[in-house]
Amino acid sequence: MPIDLGLTRVTKLLAHLANPHLSYKSIHIAGTNGKGSVLAYISSILTTAQIRNGKFTSPHLIEYHDCITINNQVYPKSKFEQVQQLVGMTNEQHKLNCTEFELLTATAFKIFEIENVDIALIEVGVGGLTDATNVLEPYNGKTGVIACGITKIGLDHQGLLGGTLHEIAKVKSGIMKPGIKCFVDGSNEPSVLDEIRATAKEVANEVEIVQPELELIQYSPLHGQYQANNLAISLGIIKTVSHYYPQSISQEIIIQGIKSTKWPGRLQSVVHPTIGEILVDGAHNESAAIELGKYINREYDPSKKGIIYVIGITKGKSASDLLKHVVRSIDTVVFTTFTQPENMPWVKSTPVEELTEITQKL
Repeated sequence: MPIDLGLTRVTKLLAHLANPHLSYKSIHIAGTNGKGSVLAYISSILTTAQIRNGKFTSPHLIEYHDCITINNQVYPKSKFEQVQQLVGMTNEQHKLNCTEFELLTATAFKIFEIENVDIALIEVGVGGLTDATNVLEPYNGKTGVIACGITKIGLDHQGLLGGTLHEIAKVKSGIMKPGIKCFVDGSNEPSVLDEIRATAKEVANEVEIVQPELELIQYSPLHGQYQANNLAISLGIIKTVSHYYPQSISQEIIIQGIKSTKWPGRLQSVVHPTIGEILVDGAHNESAAIELGKYINREYDPSKKGIIYVIGITKGKSASDLLKHVVRSIDTVVFTTFTQPENMPWVKSTPVEELTEITQKL
């Protein structure tokens, strides 16, 4: 089933599963780019502090179940499939017709209940307001959302969220909860920040606009100057978490957690025994492509030597908007296709011939 936003189906499904998402504290992150990095930092710090946490990000990187971790470790496939089967049977039994993402979200929530996590770290799938993850409720003194974050917002999923940054910001700020602090990337456009502040006022939510973390970023193994913004959101949220676990989180724990952060497939350098260094990234929208281009120009000085790119692009994405920020006339581009992602039938690969034609027009 394709993307079909809304909370009705998933709310019913979770009720039949005994509302697992209401059994632990949670942190909710929306935004266009950087959500995964923010949660990677938080999970690493919490794990270092021995605060049991579960993390749900999407889409998966390699295998369908790797989007769910417990204490920064991918949840075992066999256990994942057991819970997945339970959720699927419940959906069929009650004829709910949930989407694949709704089923996956419910699976993650149930796993976190089974694993008795202290805090669940939840990334929005698409948008925010009507995303399946937004069934989360505000903290009630025992469980619920204790903090949320909004990362850099750019143009993506316009067909679902709106064609302007203002419209997209309104949807993404829909994760805000009354009385729950929200940490927002201060590098967002003024119109985006204005919309977020307006939504916060409507729902009685406190907003903190964060600036780049210039001190502790020195300990981060994640590449890209924008990580200073992501880390700032993470540290704001960790400060909130420390109110609930004052004996567990210290400056030393935070630094060690930052140092231990891993977020594979995002500006990740991989050394091949015969080829040498390969830089792996998943830039999938124009904002991400701009940052990738900046990083490559800064770190590899491509003016001296062309770069070889191996690129596959999802059908429906504006290939020219991605490529124009990265590829230059001296570079070599090898276009490829990707296999059909598991349980994501709406994601198709753009044919190589189509990409080649687009590139020749740049």
